Amino acid sequence: MVDKINRQFLKFKGKRVLVTLKNDNEHEGRLISIDNYLNAVLETESGIRFIKGTKIAFISLLG
Repeated sequence: MVDKINRQFLKFKGKRVLVTLKNDNEHEGRLISIDNYLNAVLETESGIRFIKGTKIAFISLLG
């Protein structure tokens, strides 16, 4: 069964996003994967980046 959080963020999958971390760092790229713990995998200009969900402040879609 898919968790409510997962359903909300599944619409971001495959799209360009901006991930802002709790330490104010930002990562921009295409969201490859996200799980129920908000662990995210981004495809960025510099390669694949794994971001631990506990470090994420928010994720926003880019236009």
